[in-house]
Amino acid sequence: MAQRLRLCVAALLAASAAAAATPPSPPPPLTAARFVAEVLAASPEVAQSREAFLAARDSYRSRLAATFLPTLSFSAQEYPYGDDPSLGYAFHGLRFRRSDMTLNTTATWNLFNGFQDWLKTLEAQTARDSARRALDAARQDRAYAALQAFYRLDSRERLLAVAREDLRAQKAQYAQTQDLYKQGLKSLSDLYKSENDWRASEIRMASAEADYKGSLQPFNELLDLPPWQEHALTDELTPGATVLPSLEEDAARLSERRPEIASALLAARTARLQQRQSLLGLLPSLSANAVWSRQDTATSGLPSSNFGIANPNHQIGLTLSLPFGFNGVVQGFNYAAARAQARRAKAAADASVRSARDELYAAWVGLQLAIQTYDLATRQEEIAARGLDIVATQYRQGTADALRMAQARSDLLSARVQKATALQDIFVNRAAYLRAAGEPLW
Repeated sequence: MAQRLRLCVAALLAASAAAAATPPSPPPPLTAARFVAEVLAASPEVAQSREAFLAARDSYRSRLAATFLPTLSFSAQEYPYGDDPSLGYAFHGLRFRRSDMTLNTTATWNLFNGFQDWLKTLEAQTARDSARRALDAARQDRAYAALQAFYRLDSRERLLAVAREDLRAQKAQYAQTQDLYKQGLKSLSDLYKSENDWRASEIRMASAEADYKGSLQPFNELLDLPPWQEHALTDELTPGATVLPSLEEDAARLSERRPEIASALLAARTARLQQRQSLLGLLPSLSANAVWSRQDTATSGLPSSNFGIANPNHQIGLTLSLPFGFNGVVQGFNYAAARAQARRAKAAADASVRSARDELYAAWVGLQLAIQTYDLATRQEEIAARGLDIVATQYRQGTADALRMAQARSDLLSARVQKATALQDIFVNRAAYLRAAGEPLW
């Protein structure tokens, strides 16, 4: 039995040691969709807009409840010491008795007050909807910033790989030129040219590394991570569908899709509601209230009397009154100011629609250019690669000099850089178009 126990303990210790020796598996490559989700979860701007929406939503609910629900008031009064008014100002010492207490309970329900509560409820509802649209706009803005940072980092990583490959090729070419120079097949100027190209490639490599590190900082800042923390990005980025979206259809639906336009339209609606409230300020107000009241008076001392007043009592009262501080002039200018504010809000909404159309068209043109550039750069890379193979063969045979070889490598490098940049532009401009069209990016 003891032998079995020792064997079990030894097996557990061996398994623990093996588990400790096994390095943790690296996290899976980061996709654009997961990065956007993490950025939105960590964004203080989104959190601020979310809390503003929740506050506006609860304010609307409060306003709605105040409009349709009755109010209840309750009070209790007692004179525990001194000349007690409920006892004809008879003096008594410190005491607490239920028979000395007067209770009042009143329920009031506003049935009608000249549409003022209704207009205030509509205004609160508009504020809630506007806050929801502001939340959508904040999410859209942060998601677009996340996509820009993601594709910029991916592009810099690709350019770093291109620079690394170019440095390897330039170094190998210099070694080859040295060998050909020793055999008398290349001149000293060819050797110097090859070394110069090698050093230039090292400079490009240093610049590519700096660009890559520079793109890491805004990437990590969106997640509140250390500036130089590296990430494994998914390597399945392809240009995707190259069919351009329908500009006319998306432009026709801007007003219902873009949160900024919706917010401007809601601001115009709020201004119209305030104009109606100013119009009510020019007219007498009619209100109707239902009241239920009950009073439990003190029973100690002399018997109390309600003087024939029913207890409890209830009634519906109608009140017709002019606004407080009414003189006609102030109310008239308030109404004129509210009308001007409504016209201004409408003009702002029209301007936002016009600006959104301009932004949509610019994004469409940018996406079209990026797709065309990527197709041409891909073809250019294929041609430059074949040209380099031909010149490299001639260079080894001694029929091509270092200048032709350098030019062939420069053409291939330029085509690869252009292709990597165009690939980034496709993704960024596609996101910019979706943002301009009002399509959610998260």
